Amino acid sequence: MDEIELKQELLNGKKTDRIIFAVTPDLKRAVTEMAKRDCVSASAFISALLAEEVVRRAAK
Repeated sequence: MDEIELKQELLNGKKTDRIIFAVTPDLKRAVTEMAKRDCVSASAFISALLAEEVVRRAAK
């Protein structure tokens, strides 16, 4: 499986689980602003960042 296929598999599956964590108001604003620039929701933005890290580590 190449990197693109792995990332697609991670992001396109049925979303049934949640990870909940606390952030500072400043971090929330920063993430929200970055997500707006990419025209995605904050949760989609965070999921994409996590998927990219999984792919990066799998390539090592």
